[in-house]
Amino acid sequence: MKREKMEYKLKKALDHQRYEHTLGVEETARAMARVFGEDEEKAALAGLLHDCAKCMPLSQMVKAAKHAGVDEMMKESKALMHAVAGMCLAQEIYGVEDEAVLSAIRWHTTGRADMTRLEKIIYLADMIEPNRKPFPGLDVLRSLCMTDLDGAMHAALRMSLEHVRTQGKTLHPDTLAALNAYEPQPEG
Repeated sequence: MKREKMEYKLKKALDHQRYEHTLGVEETARAMARVFGEDEEKAALAGLLHDCAKCMPLSQMVKAAKHAGVDEMMKESKALMHAVAGMCLAQEIYGVEDEAVLSAIRWHTTGRADMTRLEKIIYLADMIEPNRKPFPGLDVLRSLCMTDLDGAMHAALRMSLEHVRTQGKTLHPDTLAALNAYEPQPEG
């Protein structure tokens, strides 16, 4: 599907603020891909479509992702579920066939152990894009995202852990696995 048609569909599917966020993630993902030697077009596409399901009701997200094998924790959270539903919509509605792009959309909220560079870029671009409401550590994270991808993942995952804790919620097992994977290892 051509970009113009994708934009048209996204503008209808997302509210104005979410659409602007999406364009920010696309731009940030492209810039990060350039820095880390990743395919810029794939990064831009994943960034553009990462939240394509975000404004749907939870019940529709669950229905859209019925063949994707989601756990109960995801089925109860729009914040988690939209990534899996988004992957499915990117494939079914927007015609994305590239597995790397689909996977980057799938893992942009929870992360996971052994993430690809593209998955890391989309996870991080979602957190640091220019329209993001400021939060403690954002400027440091933005800087880290342009120099040390794994260090940025560790910092971002720690921030996610703290955010989830302050809300009194439980960290998704995939996020915990990602956090453990990016925990710095002692030397020696």
